Amino acid sequence: MEKGHPMKEKHFMKEKHFMKEKHFMKDSYPMKKFSRKNLKAIQAIVQEKTGAAIIPDRKPAGHKIRQMALLTGSLLCFVILCAFAYAKFSDLNGDVAGFASAYQGDGRFEIVIINESDKELELQDKVKVMQWSTSKEAEGDSGKIRMSGLTIAPHSQGVVSIDISEGYDVKAMEENLPEGDWYYFVLTNNNFAFGQDWMCAFDFKIEQTDDVMDRASDFMEQMAEGQRTDENRYGTGELAFTDWNWPTVSRDVSGLYGIRENGNYSDHVNIAGTAGDEIYAVADGVVLEAAFESSSGNFIVVDLGDGVSVKYGYLKEIKVSEGEEIKKGQVIATMGQTGTATGPNLLFAVSINGEEINPFVE
Repeated sequence: MEKGHPMKEKHFMKEKHFMKEKHFMKDSYPMKKFSRKNLKAIQAIVQEKTGAAIIPDRKPAGHKIRQMALLTGSLLCFVILCAFAYAKFSDLNGDVAGFASAYQGDGRFEIVIINESDKELELQDKVKVMQWSTSKEAEGDSGKIRMSGLTIAPHSQGVVSIDISEGYDVKAMEENLPEGDWYYFVLTNNNFAFGQDWMCAFDFKIEQTDDVMDRASDFMEQMAEGQRTDENRYGTGELAFTDWNWPTVSRDVSGLYGIRENGNYSDHVNIAGTAGDEIYAVADGVVLEAAFESSSGNFIVVDLGDGVSVKYGYLKEIKVSEGEEIKKGQVIATMGQTGTATGPNLLFAVSINGEEINPFVE
């Protein structure tokens, strides 16, 4: 196979549009020991969600048994609450929502939200302020952020007001931001614990909210049109390496490599499907990395030899580990909606000697 490099110039483009982020996945650890601090945290969550006060133990004789019983009960309540929340909020999965920011000055933002789903979008009065390059929260106090206008009706457009001036040094944030980097808000409908999170990029260029609304509407229309165009033009796709196995159950290509309809550059393709669909290894190889990052969500990088590597992203569940040898057609993961994915799909990227190439025949 000839090693072509259709996009030699690699750059980091600032996306001024809006992205819906499904979940921030958290590592899970075996429950071997729980400190008093852990127990109190669980009690606080249960009390917040149910309104039921939990009376802590006073360490009389047999307090360890009562503590374990209380812990078990708390965990059971927490699991039930998680299941309830998932059932309540997961109906928005796969529906389209758009987010765009209009800076008003003095640390005040208006977030234009387009809710094209059949469900009411009710955001929490909590938000995180993140820096893109570090994937870490910006320095400040998110507890002092003020928000209003948190409910967006189905098939409507609304505005959420966010004021960070009391909790952040806005001038320092603007002056210390490196060239090519940016900040983004993470909004949630359920306290970042379960449900869905969305990200909305922002800068400190003052804009009129009406102008951003118009641009947001145009972008959503372009995105929908672009998806239709992609499906018509690359409905089944054709992999550049003809001996590779197709990586998903679905063959519905929803995003192309290179400059897309919205004018942004993509170093990968997207293949849409259903959450939980099996993801297959395209060829024999060795797993170089299996981890999580803010943009790609849960992802796997596989070395196929001869300088060729493949990245699978937005995964729901990873079924292989670093250093593992895998075979062509092997189930290595399931399709998800993690990272910045706007719906269940696979991020599929191919590189040769570290430089991304188009995974499809051009």
